[in-house]
Parts: sequence; C-alpha cells; structure tokens
Amino acid sequence: MLDDARVLEVSAPETMLAGRMLADLGADVVVIEPPAGSPGRRLAPFLGDIPGIERSLTWQALNYNKRGVTIELSSVDGKALMRDLATRFDVVIEAAGGVGRSPLDSIEFSPRTIRCTVAPFVRTGPKREYAATDFTVMAASGAPAMTGDLDRPPLFFPVPQAMMEAGADAAIATLAGLIARDRDGVGQRAGVSARIAAMMSAFGLALVPGSGNADSKRTQGAMVVAGVQVPSVYECADGFALITIGFGPVFGQMTQRLAKWAAEEGRMDRRIAETSWSSFVSDLMAGKASPQDLQVLVDGLKSLARSKSKAEIAEASRRLGLLAAPVMNMKDVADYEQYRERGLFARVSLNAGREIDAPVRFAQFSNYSIEIKRPAPKLSEHSAEIFEAELGLSKAEIQALFVAGAI
Repeated sequence: MLDDARVLEVSAPETMLAGRMLADLGADVVVIEPPAGSPGRRLAPFLGDIPGIERSLTWQALNYNKRGVTIELSSVDGKALMRDLATRFDVVIEAAGGVGRSPLDSIEFSPRTIRCTVAPFVRTGPKREYAATDFTVMAASGAPAMTGDLDRPPLFFPVPQAMMEAGADAAIATLAGLIARDRDGVGQRAGVSARIAAMMSAFGLALVPGSGNADSKRTQGAMVVAGVQVPSVYECADGFALITIGFGPVFGQMTQRLAKWAAEEGRMDRRIAETSWSSFVSDLMAGKASPQDLQVLVDGLKSLARSKSKAEIAEASRRLGLLAAPVMNMKDVADYEQYRERGLFARVSLNAGREIDAPVRFAQFSNYSIEIKRPAPKLSEHSAEIFEAELGLSKAEIQALFVAGAI
C-alpha cells in the first residue's frame, strides 16, 4: 500500500505508533535511536518483569516492521549522517521533547521532505516551551477531570494515552502530507500537539462550557435522573459489565426488557418491570411516576448483575436486545472469539526468543493484509547495513563513527 514511501522516525515514545502504522501499511520505516537506546526501550511492561534494553514489551509492540540504526544527533557527524539520510527518504517523523525544541531544527531538509513533529503543546502557543510528561499533557486535555469518584482526585489512564493519541495523529498527518506532495510535488511541515490529540477523546467536555452551558461535573460513572444515580458499570460475578438504562420510545423499550429479565430472576418487584419506561421522564414531570421506582430498578439491576457472569450478561444482551456488554480485561480480549475470527491476532516473535499471540492489525483491507514481516529492531541492528547501502560508507568508516560515538 505504501511500498514506495520511505520514512525516517527519530524514535521517541510519541513517534512509535506513527512509525508502526506506516510500516504496517508497507512503508520502509527506519527508526533512529541514540547509541544508548530510545526512551521507548525503557517503557514498561517488561518481559518477565525484568527490565532491559531488549525486554520492553511496549517497544516490541510499537516497532514491528521497522529497521533500526543509532545516530548521536547532538554530534556534528551525527547531524551530517541524518542530513544525508534524509535526502534518500520521503518522511521524517520526530518529537520536539518537553521544551518544544527538536534536535533536527539545525538541519536543512529538501523542499520535498515531509517533516512531522509531535510536541506536547502547539509549537506556536504560549505553552510551547513547557516541560511535559504524558501525565501533565493528559491532565491538560481535560479528560481525567470527568473520571473517578467524587471524593477523590481524578483517575488517570493506565497507559500513556496522550502519547498514543499523538502517534496516531502523526500517522494521519504524514499520510496527508504524502497525498499533498503527490498532487503538487512540494513537501509539508506538519505539527501535532499531543494535548490536542488527547483532548479529542474528551471533545464533548470541551464543547459544553464553550457553548454557554454550565461546566460539566464529574458523574462518577453515572447519570443523575431526578436525584437518582443511574450507573453505567455494574459489578458482576466475575468482573464488571456495562449496562445502559434509557428512556423514550427506543431506549425505554430496552429498559422494559431489562426490567422484565430482572423481575423474572426475582431481583425486583414485577410492578417495576411493568412500569412504562418509554414514558418515564414525562410521567415523572407529570407526577405520574416516582424517582423511587427508578431507584428500585437500579438496585434490582445491581443485584441481577452480581448474580451473573460477564458471559451470561453478554448472552442475555444478544437474546433480549439490550444495551449491555462485559467490561473486558486483557485476558478477555485475548480469548475473544470474534477478534480471533476476524484475524486481528497473529503469532509474533519477541527479541528475547519467545513467541506470543498479539493483536497486530489495526485495520482490515479488502486488497491489502497487514503482516508482521520483521520483529522490532534490536539496538543498532541495521546500522551497518543501512549506512553502507544508503550512504556508501565503508566498514572502516562505520567503525570510525562508532569509535567516535557518532553511531
């Protein structure tokens, strides 16, 4: 699909997903690391919980299908190598780091080069030189403000979410740059703000106060109807399930079936199951229904969920036409038959000599199949190969650069 595109990725946590997506689509992606290794090699989790340069599972997952070289970009020789390599590639992807600057700013690129820079904040904005981590960027996005219990600090994501969002946006920006260059022959300078990328996952939150409404408040995973907290996540026998209670002509009918199921299981009074949930809100405003009825429904569903497994709730959802689904942990995802049937998993090799099943395809195409053609590169694995083939360096010159610390 992208077999005519060549990409240099100056490796950073924010760039890894972008390079991986482009490599999956067939681009020749060469990842550039400092001689001590990319920061991505130090991201947990580690194989067997033992840290090491070649043991980061995050590095393994986000660097399949790439080749790897080491270049010390702070050195004169390293900058010269980078400049010469860039003339042979279409795209350069980089991260600006925590203070808004890039080690490539002093290098002059070809007018045809597509250069995509991921920065914590907009590079022309007032926060462009702020020091930042995924934690602070995610906090600045506003998304964590709506998560967690009311009496505790916000909950943050268990994975570096801003990093991943920014990487995906960088891949899209790069593809847009390639399309534009195909049209007019001119390279592009693209900038991706990790904060804006992360904020897109909470876009509704950003719009609410901007539209003149009151600021949104944390709901503790529940909506409040007539003073009754209606949760969306319920504890079940072996974990948690997402169960939606709704009203009106469509969602009310699903709630009706949900209440009937709970009543048949002896978890609530049958009178509640016979309540008209389609007209509940209007009946409540007219004084024909009571908030207490809704509380009884919620309590009954809590009791019902605790008596059922995630699989039983999923089966009932399909059979009865409910908006209910299990909250999956990673084992559930790995065992899920639908994902297996759709071919999203494949057998992959780790550099430590182990083979595992891993989700390797972010999309399925009718005329192209994403495959794992090579494992994530070991540190400096392809340096000699690429410097010799691309730049015509001799083995003696490569050795001299290594001794000097430039590679």
